[in-house]
Amino acid sequence: MIALAALVVGGGVSAALLVTADPSRGTVEAYAAARDVPAGAGLTQDAIQLTRVSLAGGTSLLFTHRDIDRLTAMRAAHDIAAGQLIQRSDVMSSTSIPDRRLVLIPLSAVPTVPAGARVDLLVIAGSADHPTVAPFALGVEVVASASGGLVVAVPAKAAAAFVFAGATMHLAAVVVEPGAADGAELPVATADDAMALAAGR
Repeated sequence: MIALAALVVGGGVSAALLVTADPSRGTVEAYAAARDVPAGAGLTQDAIQLTRVSLAGGTSLLFTHRDIDRLTAMRAAHDIAAGQLIQRSDVMSSTSIPDRRLVLIPLSAVPTVPAGARVDLLVIAGSADHPTVAPFALGVEVVASASGGLVVAVPAKAAAAFVFAGATMHLAAVVVEPGAADGAELPVATADDAMALAAGR
């Protein structure tokens, strides 16, 4: 009986050691480039492949097998080398501007916005007694959240306008829900305007 118990215990220890030593523990499958992908090219099925990787910080910045539809609807934001793990910052929407520039927009209250989402930027102007809120730019692509603001992608010819707005205007960001229609925000200059619009009138 003692010998049998020793065998059982020994087998249990061996199994535990095998599980602990299993190199697949703590790994995930994430997409990497199957070949060199030039900037602006679509991430088609033949351009990507699942690769098993070991990560300590999670997969929030990567694309896993559940993200295949989203990933294949995107384009490379810059040249991606074969074998490189594809991160959120490496891709852009298929509708993104090819000559885009990245601009930091300071915001007093920054919404939680993932990379690739879109926001409508509204400008708050007027005086303390008579404030106004009006659209500044609609459907702007967010590249990243930053301390005190959002990094957005804009056409090169509009970059100076966004820099000017960020430096001199009081801007607020409204997050666009995925799949939502283009923004149709209306300016608000009075409490009556706000109440009428909020009531759907």
